[in-house]
Amino acid sequence: MNLKERFMNRLAGKEVDMTPVGSTTTYGVVELMKKCGAERPKADTDPVAMAELAIAGYKMAGFEWVKAMGWDITPISEVLGCTLGEPKIDLQYYIKEHPYAESLDDLDYPDDFLQKGRFPAYKEQFRILKEKLGDEVAIYGESEGAWTAACNLVGTEQFLKWTMKKDQQENVGKVLEVTTKAAIESINFAFDNGADYYCIAEPSSGPALMSPRTWKQWVLPLMKEVVAAAKGPIVLHVCANTDMIIPLMCETGVAAISIEEKADLKKAVEIAHEKDVRVFGNVATATTLFMGTPEACYQESIASLENGADFLTPGCGIAPGSPLENVLQLKKARDDYFKR
Repeated sequence: MNLKERFMNRLAGKEVDMTPVGSTTTYGVVELMKKCGAERPKADTDPVAMAELAIAGYKMAGFEWVKAMGWDITPISEVLGCTLGEPKIDLQYYIKEHPYAESLDDLDYPDDFLQKGRFPAYKEQFRILKEKLGDEVAIYGESEGAWTAACNLVGTEQFLKWTMKKDQQENVGKVLEVTTKAAIESINFAFDNGADYYCIAEPSSGPALMSPRTWKQWVLPLMKEVVAAAKGPIVLHVCANTDMIIPLMCETGVAAISIEEKADLKKAVEIAHEKDVRVFGNVATATTLFMGTPEACYQESIASLENGADFLTPGCGIAPGSPLENVLQLKKARDDYFKR
């Protein structure tokens, strides 16, 4: 059983010899960039540099699957009109301006969506990764989801207010119609170019921003539509403490969910497995991996394994300044755990 076979078997809910270890969000770590010679901002737009950094996660950080489609979650929003802030080696692309905060009059879906933004570079990155890695390891695509893209276009606070006002719900639907189409096209673009699964990041749908009731009303049907249209398995990542919406996340039709350390991993695994859903998680990124000691990273990795993680991963995107030695503790802990 090679690494890809182990990964895909586990994603399908089958028994494997040991828990796969890696990352299903972003891993643009500065030390990793310097070691492989593919540094941001070049690694954000140049397909060769993108591929080199992706493979460095596998060759140098101990990850057992690799990422395509860059190092941020803004590509859909960029094509739909958001202005992005310029990246630096320790700063990813970010949303700078919301183009439809004042009016939706010009909102439309571009027919040439996949020819815009960074999608042509992503296409070439997929080709390079498949050429260099073949079927050795799984490859995944990632972007923001339809809900987060909608928040980016309008502004999160304003968009969430719209959901609570009857006279604005037509506008909510108008924005989501565009972003849902974009999300589906992005996902199937990845599968058409060789992705083995796709991670949808929906940080703007976390419980810190919206209630489970609102999530059920708006995000659940949206996610069901997107997942049903996808050509392959989907992993849903939501930031912060997702305890209250774990059951809803598992009802979307996804193959797996990805959760942060603020969530109760053991309980999430129990809920998810009852619904035949796998769980990625959940070593803390902002604290343990970024500021903690290697020993703390190792022990937290062991705890994630003991709590039943199906895939041992950071809880969210790894902070650029995180020491590579800390990141390497995930694989070390996994290897030691399965030697017991």
